Amino acid sequence: MSRARMMAILVLVTLLLVHAGIARAQSVAGDVRVAVLPFVINAGDEFSYLKDSLPELLADRLRDVGFDVVAGTEVRNVLHDKNITSVTTTTAREVAMLTGAGFAVFGAMNQIGNAISLDSRLVDAYGSDGGKSISVTKDGLINLLPAVDDLVARMRVDLLKLEVVAEVDVEGTKVLDKDVVLMRLTIQRGDMLTAKAANTALKNIYDLGYFDDVRVRIDDVPEGKRVVFVVVEKPRIQALGVRGSDAIKSGDILEAVSTKKGGLVNPKVLADDIRVIREMYRKDGYYKAKVSHEIEDAGSGVARLTFVVDEGPKLYITDVVIDGAKQLDPSDIKGVLALKERGMFSWITNTGVLKEELLDRDAAAIEAYYNSKGFIEVRVGRPEVDIKDNGITVTYQVWEGNRYKMGDTIFKGDLIEDPSKLAEITDIGKLKDKDEYFDRSLLKGDVDKLTTYYNDYGYAYTDVKVNLRDNPETQIVDVVYTISKHQRVHIRRVLIEGNTVTRDNVILRDMRLADGDMFSGEKLKRSHERLTNLGYFERVDISPVPTGNPEEMDLVVKVKDKPTGRIGGGIGYSTYDNVYLAAQVSESNLFGKGYLLSLNGAFSGRKTVYTLTFRNPNLNDSEVGMTLEAHKRDEEYNTYTKRSVGGVASFDYPIGEYTTVAWDYTAEYYVLSDISSDASQSVRDDEGSHFLSKLGVGISRDTRDNFMFTTSGTVTTLGVAYGGGPLGGTDDFVKYTGSFQWYTPALEEVVFFSKVWGGYLHRNFGNSEVPTDQRFELGGVGSVRGYSSYAISPLDGKDGEEGGNKAFYVNFELRRQLSKEYGIGSLLFFDAGNSWKESEMFFSSPVRKGTAPTLGLYKSVGAGINWYSPMGPIGIVYGYGLDRLGGTGRHKIEMLMGQQF
Repeated sequence: MSRARMMAILVLVTLLLVHAGIARAQSVAGDVRVAVLPFVINAGDEFSYLKDSLPELLADRLRDVGFDVVAGTEVRNVLHDKNITSVTTTTAREVAMLTGAGFAVFGAMNQIGNAISLDSRLVDAYGSDGGKSISVTKDGLINLLPAVDDLVARMRVDLLKLEVVAEVDVEGTKVLDKDVVLMRLTIQRGDMLTAKAANTALKNIYDLGYFDDVRVRIDDVPEGKRVVFVVVEKPRIQALGVRGSDAIKSGDILEAVSTKKGGLVNPKVLADDIRVIREMYRKDGYYKAKVSHEIEDAGSGVARLTFVVDEGPKLYITDVVIDGAKQLDPSDIKGVLALKERGMFSWITNTGVLKEELLDRDAAAIEAYYNSKGFIEVRVGRPEVDIKDNGITVTYQVWEGNRYKMGDTIFKGDLIEDPSKLAEITDIGKLKDKDEYFDRSLLKGDVDKLTTYYNDYGYAYTDVKVNLRDNPETQIVDVVYTISKHQRVHIRRVLIEGNTVTRDNVILRDMRLADGDMFSGEKLKRSHERLTNLGYFERVDISPVPTGNPEEMDLVVKVKDKPTGRIGGGIGYSTYDNVYLAAQVSESNLFGKGYLLSLNGAFSGRKTVYTLTFRNPNLNDSEVGMTLEAHKRDEEYNTYTKRSVGGVASFDYPIGEYTTVAWDYTAEYYVLSDISSDASQSVRDDEGSHFLSKLGVGISRDTRDNFMFTTSGTVTTLGVAYGGGPLGGTDDFVKYTGSFQWYTPALEEVVFFSKVWGGYLHRNFGNSEVPTDQRFELGGVGSVRGYSSYAISPLDGKDGEEGGNKAFYVNFELRRQLSKEYGIGSLLFFDAGNSWKESEMFFSSPVRKGTAPTLGLYKSVGAGINWYSPMGPIGIVYGYGLDRLGGTGRHKIEMLMGQQF
């Protein structure tokens, strides 16, 4: 480092220190009050004006350096009242005391030739001496201002009379680290010591709340003053407990509070802790809960702190009042509220508990509900909560206003289609055709549809505004959509950011927009869905970024990889498999290439399964996916046991966004053994070793909106499998299966689900019988509930179940989510189905072990509850068989716990 640079740094540091010192001195000077008295002017008549202006100049300069200076008018009034015409040390001290000043200054200005002299005297208001004389001499009147400044600088030394703080320390701390106190002090080493500064520091320490007593001691040291704060700590908490808490565990309360065992008792912290505990009880429905604390001081510096809780009764919402609802049914309005009255299933859904953060949300929900029914003038007041001893009443005040019918739908601005075509895209205009009331809730969806429609033509920056034209006389409202399409946009580049594991090509192959493509809102949305559904990322964000060219944009795909490996296991239970164990080791994004590799094992009293699977969803970044599977299974059926080992190679190819074709080949060696005495003749004939060689082809289309909690969409599958014949093996057959699932909203929170499934099996070009292992047997969860698993099967004439070569079943369900937070859902169902052998037709009614079913279908009704728990899905289904089947009971409870296999 050069010498010049070193000198510059030293100068800078010096200036900073000087500045800091000046700032501290000015802060301290503000505590000193000074009264400036008149000066005698011993000079020519031309300088007589200085008699008034010189004291004012001196006062201003004292103020500039931070002193509290008595106003000149106040000084003159005291001089006049006391009839003081000549200032002496005694009168100066009197004026200082009358004006509340600690010091007074007076003197004279003398002119001797060309020189001027300021001779002043500084008087301590509470002193007894004659004050201190301070003089400054300068050449010429032009140096009067510098003379005043020098006078002020010399006065400061005497006015302040301060010592520098050389050291700050704390004594008396035992539990609390003294650094905690020192960090909060306003007085520091190097400061000028004043009584005000010491008192402020004393108050700050006491306000910490950790001390019963705080004193300050000032010791002389060579460098100045040593300031020591002597503290007496409050008792240390040796034991911490809770008394009276039944509804909330004591451990949960102690975990939530800030006061901890080993710390000091602090009233401020205790007050906050009591508020926290009260809030915990309020959130749990105990609105009358009272919380206090007790301190048992052993007298040796330790104490026991106990939070005392008087829980009171748990209160629920017993009544929700929609005051002012005249044209709409209050019970319908309550259906949109998050806060509901206590009901039969409140112990499951936790409804009836007042969550105050939802009050305003519900007020907005009521207004939105009215808006959707044509009330565009509705107003909803702030909710009123009345907490009584026996329950809680929540009241919403409603002013309905007029109800409006739907009028015309008008399109203005940049129209790329005829208004009639745009009207087909929107939903709001259909209300007029049906003579229905205006529904504001449709507007957002229409804006999104219009924006997406324009986006799909490349207009990425399309803006759609909505204006309502209401006529109070006719009570009809028109809707005006004003569209600004702006310029058409192309994608310049697709940029990938944030991926540390997943490779760029894995992300790009699921993007539906690429470099050079015209922008499309639908493709952007679909790209986000596909990347999210991969399951590789915690977060996916696709952001359009301007490039400076209004006709181009970049797409920045920001992702955050998440762990995709899994090692897990579990224990579960089902009424068919009884208790079972499951274990899994898998990686769904192997090497960051999107490969899946998994090893699964499952063990129960009736089944042992090992499966090794590898999948490459995009061979060489093509759209062809490949899956390889090897398995070993031991399965115990109703009348025989099957032990098998084999493998499957399958390929799939998308033929659209939602449709996939697939083909596979299965090779499996299996043995049927342990044939029961009541088995059918066909089962007996198939006893022994088999080799399955099967080729399958299928097509599927899946448009569900959510795989776990589906509310809309369909799933369609069709497949055909060919076994034996030219493929070799012992099993010769052709098997057809197909299904259709449909989800649609039925009521406010109810989803209607239906499934139709059918299968048909026949010989292939050889003459071999259809193998037992491929035949259809229904019953239980997965087909027709209310009957035992595999119980719906045709007989061989000797009451032996031989399985059917054709089967059909339907499921109809009403599903409702009881709790999104906990993943709890309920359902009501109706099932019907049957399987038939070669001599029987579809929907025929042959006699089984019971009466012949109507329409040839075994029917059942029932209900169930599902819970997507952290351990996996748990479900309980009760089914009642409407048709008698053999000796099996007509009441069936199925329970599934853990992962199914």
